Amino acid sequence: MRSITWMNVLGAFVALYLLGSPAGAALPPLPEPTTSFGATVADGWLYVYGGNAGKAHEFHQDCIKGAFSRIRLPDGEAWETLPADAPLLGSPMVTHDGWIYRVGGMEARNVKGEKNDLHSTTRVVRYRPGAERWEVLPSLPEPRSSHDAAVLEGTLYIGGGWRLDGDSRGEWSGTMWSLDLRQPEKGWQAQPQPFKRRALALVAHGGRLWFLGGMDDQDTPSLAVDWHDPQTGEWGKGPDLPESPMAGFGIAACSAGGQLIASPLSGKVYALSADQSSWTETTSLARPRFFHRLLPMTDGRLVAVGGSDRKGQIDQPEFVSVKADTVSAEQSPSWAQWRGVQRDGISPEIGWSKDWPEGGPPLLWRAQVGAGMSSCVVAGGHVYTQGNDGKDTDSVIALNAATGTEVWRFSFPCPTSVHEMPIVPQGPGATPTVVGEFVYALSRAGDLLCLKADDGQLVWRKNLVADLQGKRPVYGYVQSPIVDQGRVILDAGSAAGATGSTIALDAATGEVLWRASSGEAGYSSARVIERDGRRLVAMFKGEALEVFDPADGTVLWSHRTTARDFSNATTPALVGHRVLVSNTGTDQATLLDWDNALEANVRAAWSHKQFALLFNSAISHQGSLFAFNEKRRGHHEFTCLDEATGETRWVSNEIPTGTFLLADGHWIFLTRDGEVVLAQANASGCVALARFSALSGKCYATPALADHRLFVRSNAGEIAAFSLEN
Repeated sequence: MRSITWMNVLGAFVALYLLGSPAGAALPPLPEPTTSFGATVADGWLYVYGGNAGKAHEFHQDCIKGAFSRIRLPDGEAWETLPADAPLLGSPMVTHDGWIYRVGGMEARNVKGEKNDLHSTTRVVRYRPGAERWEVLPSLPEPRSSHDAAVLEGTLYIGGGWRLDGDSRGEWSGTMWSLDLRQPEKGWQAQPQPFKRRALALVAHGGRLWFLGGMDDQDTPSLAVDWHDPQTGEWGKGPDLPESPMAGFGIAACSAGGQLIASPLSGKVYALSADQSSWTETTSLARPRFFHRLLPMTDGRLVAVGGSDRKGQIDQPEFVSVKADTVSAEQSPSWAQWRGVQRDGISPEIGWSKDWPEGGPPLLWRAQVGAGMSSCVVAGGHVYTQGNDGKDTDSVIALNAATGTEVWRFSFPCPTSVHEMPIVPQGPGATPTVVGEFVYALSRAGDLLCLKADDGQLVWRKNLVADLQGKRPVYGYVQSPIVDQGRVILDAGSAAGATGSTIALDAATGEVLWRASSGEAGYSSARVIERDGRRLVAMFKGEALEVFDPADGTVLWSHRTTARDFSNATTPALVGHRVLVSNTGTDQATLLDWDNALEANVRAAWSHKQFALLFNSAISHQGSLFAFNEKRRGHHEFTCLDEATGETRWVSNEIPTGTFLLADGHWIFLTRDGEVVLAQANASGCVALARFSALSGKCYATPALADHRLFVRSNAGEIAAFSLEN
């Protein structure tokens, strides 16, 4: 079979090594080792379907399998047998909305010893766990096998592959097909793809479809990476896969922890860089393999399933963990920390409904979590936040994102009142941060907690004042912990002249890694800056903005600015590498430019007298900066500045002052009086498209958008969740 002659030249491309089964493997071996099979993870179960159990180049009815099995992750004791459908090879499976979908594949009509009689199929089916049967969906318009599949924004896509029609020579496909799973009766839609490759991987990641590796129609292994944006129709190129040409053939890939992960036959596991320009090795498999599947689990690990090496098929699943310095909270696919994926107020969600009825989108649920300004974060199907019961008890709370049902609550003593002025809201002001299996939360009194994300069990606990000799700011701690490369970095504050106000703790143990800097603590949450391969942290402390190395706290540069009670409260807005500083003190808002050199040469790109930010943060979008100017109290001034010059483009009073986020070219506002407003984001003005009353009382928390659900919260502790599904 010409298409699989790669085994004849494998030794010229790569030397595989064998390390044996991984020690302490949590899962039993596959019921039967296979390659080129379908596999997916759904609701904590690993599902495996079909594949080839024969030798290389062997294709007949005895070795092409139709078994369908599942096992509980991560510690199931036995595989369960599920209803089979048909023996198939190269039939990918994906999960969406509780269903398992299987698309196409190859069947063998010949018995062992006969000439190959191989046929690609058009069959598309889905399986609902618990229903014990397969349902037939509209068939593919053309037979397809050796392809891959992914679901993005409710649409099923297949790409790559070929058509086999009896003999051993396939016809490569140059068409991508899509099926709207919300309206499958409308059938499949075709779109040309700018390549012809099979035995590739297809992954939905970051609002795009990514096509990795494979074999081209000249029987040449490919390292190419292509992407497609269904929203714009654009096709583009990603960085080629690393290693030798064979690395792309039979590759496995997935989206996990906010990054695109690839697993070639060398056993190395690579992650695509945040700027999508290069691949970085992040871990490796103990047993290298190809024609396998690599799937993400809810605990942050990956599971490698099936595949083969030069010795044959591999039956032992293997767990691997992506290094903490590769997958961090700010790269999470959900809204897993303060202000979202990059702490910039921008959600990667696309395709959500913007056609709201008069009373607002459908309400999913409401819940009461206690007083506070802690925003919602969303990860792993849970909503996390903090609240106070009004009786000097704080809680970190996890709710089911779909239903609002309380999953767990961790409570501890903490004063309800944080300041004698009644205008200061009561309860916690910090937002939790979720990284992998852990949640990090900070109280106004300085209680820093690390909890298990799934059950709320305490992992470790420190108090920034009692244990770490910090100095509590006037209104209490409200910064949302930043977790970067295995470190929790916080502005603990210090007495005048004392060193150690900025602290880094080991994210796993809570032990102090380093202390640096000095001065009063601010109310801002820090951000990561990446420039020319250098990773830094920007922290708006009580008396200055500091940019430092997260490895040891060494300050690269600082810019002094402060306000009454050291109220530097906004999260630094980044315009490229430049940083905006603004408060409601006497200093002007300034966009700071700097050199990535031994001497930073910090300088003002521009300054603006009437762009004062209190605790709202600015958002950078398409050459403009947007924020609520609070220079004049009591006025509603949603303001747009030209990023290059700092000049005011417009000021609108259309939207009352509040918090806001950007998603899919639109603003979602939560005003301080509990109104949610939708508006298109552009530099020409601000016009409300829809608005409705969502909450009562004051609302200072930033809204969150994840999985087509909008979450808003009041200072009194009411959370409301709305569906933005189309």
